[in-house]
Amino acid sequence: MKTIRSIFSVLLTAAVMTLSACGGGSNDVKLTLSVQPTTMSFEAAAASSTATITSNTSWTATPGADWISVSPSSGSGNGEVKISVNANTGNMRSAIVTIAAKGVTSKQVSVTQMSAGEASLVPISSEADGKKRSSTTYQLLVYSFCDSNGDGIGDFAGITSKMDYFDALGVTGLWLSPIHPSSSYHAYDVTDYYSVNPLYGTEADFKAMIDAAHAHGIEIYLDYVLNHSGKDNQWFKQALADASSPYRDYYFISSKPSSDYSKFPMLTGTKYNAGEWKQATSASATLTIKKTDEAESTGNSNWNLWFWQEGKEGEALKFKDNGDGTYSLVKKISGNCGMLVRKYLNWDAGSKYGAAGSPTLKEGEALTLAADGSDINFTGNGSNYRIELANVSGAETIYYMGCFSDWMPDLNYGDLSTCETYPSFVDIAASADKWINMGVDGLRLDAVKHICGGISSWNNASNRTFLKKWYDHCNATYKAAGHSGDMFMVGEVFNEYNDSGAPYKTYLEALPSVFDFSFWWRLSEALNKYNGSSFVSNLAAQEKVYDEAGGIASLKLSNHDEDRTGEVLGKSAAKEKQAAAILLTAPGKPFIYQGEELGYYGSKGGGDEYVRTPMNWNGGAWADGQLSGKTVAELKGKAYSVDAQDSDANSILKVYKDFSGVRNTYPAMAEGSMTACSFAESAIAAWYMSDSAGNRMLVVHNVSNATKTIKVSDDMSKPVAVLGSGTVSSGNLTLFANSSVVFKLY
Repeated sequence: MKTIRSIFSVLLTAAVMTLSACGGGSNDVKLTLSVQPTTMSFEAAAASSTATITSNTSWTATPGADWISVSPSSGSGNGEVKISVNANTGNMRSAIVTIAAKGVTSKQVSVTQMSAGEASLVPISSEADGKKRSSTTYQLLVYSFCDSNGDGIGDFAGITSKMDYFDALGVTGLWLSPIHPSSSYHAYDVTDYYSVNPLYGTEADFKAMIDAAHAHGIEIYLDYVLNHSGKDNQWFKQALADASSPYRDYYFISSKPSSDYSKFPMLTGTKYNAGEWKQATSASATLTIKKTDEAESTGNSNWNLWFWQEGKEGEALKFKDNGDGTYSLVKKISGNCGMLVRKYLNWDAGSKYGAAGSPTLKEGEALTLAADGSDINFTGNGSNYRIELANVSGAETIYYMGCFSDWMPDLNYGDLSTCETYPSFVDIAASADKWINMGVDGLRLDAVKHICGGISSWNNASNRTFLKKWYDHCNATYKAAGHSGDMFMVGEVFNEYNDSGAPYKTYLEALPSVFDFSFWWRLSEALNKYNGSSFVSNLAAQEKVYDEAGGIASLKLSNHDEDRTGEVLGKSAAKEKQAAAILLTAPGKPFIYQGEELGYYGSKGGGDEYVRTPMNWNGGAWADGQLSGKTVAELKGKAYSVDAQDSDANSILKVYKDFSGVRNTYPAMAEGSMTACSFAESAIAAWYMSDSAGNRMLVVHNVSNATKTIKVSDDMSKPVAVLGSGTVSSGNLTLFANSSVVFKLY
């Protein structure tokens, strides 16, 4: 019996150890704890509000002052805590409610209560007249925005169906991701600039979308890729296949790029980088194998077959030159073998050719070869086989510039002094003319600082020359189509505004606008480090660059190439709301990226798709068919849907609508100039916005996680927009954590 117990004990111990090793132990469960909201503000009277706790463990709620009570004071898993305050007969007061759980970082709810003598910030009655004065643009990804036909892919008809949504957001422009056919889901590798991607609908669907947008006072901006095309574009295919093709000049193609680099006028002033040139094969050499009664034989050509079989050393077999452009040899093959074709009896660059596609060589079928292709596989039955190499007379290893990727070959526009007459410029410009004449109102130009050069080296002056000619051409087409004003065009210059490596000023001499990436980088820093005054200083400096150049500052939070706003701000709803309020009260042209208005988060760490999650309209099906399952699944929850946030007065969507409404109502906010104002409190970001008639608005943001009070000499009797809470008393403005206000001063 003792022996049985011992055996059972050993088995039980082993089972526990196995369970633990397989992840079955409780120690492997990641504990979570979060609370929303993280700030609460109350009037002087006794009141209560509810905090929502999300957790998978036990927690406690502890008030930091005796005038605050919580119920319940503990719980397990998801739940709610009622936070109550007593009536306040003294000065304004603040305290913290701590939500704690063992093994996870505690969370806090900041509670502030006003004194009886303070007046709460309450917006005056709306003065909106229905006009859209702002130039707010909504950036959307066609493939993941709205699916109209249930195929899982966003489309033009889906966009058309959401014009009322754009109206409610106060949007006056839509920036569409590339609409052209491509080989990728994101479509930045265009295969035909003259067509629309059939996955999105027809040209008629596209035209209907444009017409619907115009009926709502909304302009359409296309994302246009001028730096490169896709490798499956017929221009590029023909350029590679035939050295005499007119499309060879559309690209940077050379058999000796290191020495030929300086011969391309467009690359003047930039440096050769071997890593930005990709290997390819001109013409299509083929390899064919057939059984034969001929004896084994080889030849003495430089062309040779590197041949190996399982368990044996590889050997070089020279082909015989047949005198008709073909080469052959005969070899007995038993079992599995591998082959590679070489131009020389070495492995130097440009010598090796392998399979372009499937690596399996089938008897009687020609296998297409490619420079630096994969190993070729064949299985013989002990017979002699004739192996024939054909179409090699024009086959050579060549290289093309593709600074971003081998599937994005860079476009060549020739000598910049006459590039407007160069075939590639004329061709792509003609495609842009088609869309402008169809009703497109503007373009967003991708990667403009890399057009003349690559990623490691570029020429700003050359880019300016090219872009000025491109803009002048498109603007002329735009005006010829009947427009009285100038066409909008914005360039992507991924740089700080004051970086001499690619100064915004240079690009604003060619284009009406470039994106102000510094705006978001400095804003996220301000919100995470609670430094508002530093942000204002940077914003004023950025605005000066645009003002002096006569350009438009295109402002944004995150976009499709960056970690989401919610991710950068730690998924803090309070910070995300204030980021929206600051975006929509700053001088310039604001851009709202799809999903930001719903509090989306996501990181590029697992792939760009995770920052391109589809729009959640109602918590149901969404347009994820192009994203290979790479979406942030939690964002499909009802809380992140448009339907839920539309009916929630405290949602992030409501903040976007409110502040966009104010921007559209007052000319000073929509198109005014900024004057920075400073206060002793560094957490305060404040400035005036003034219109051409001299009417002024005062914008004040408290970017910290604590209540701040400042002395304000302006009239604070007409707040027109309020985020969070605050009070006014005897010239003092008190703003609670992450709270904002806009005052009308006339």
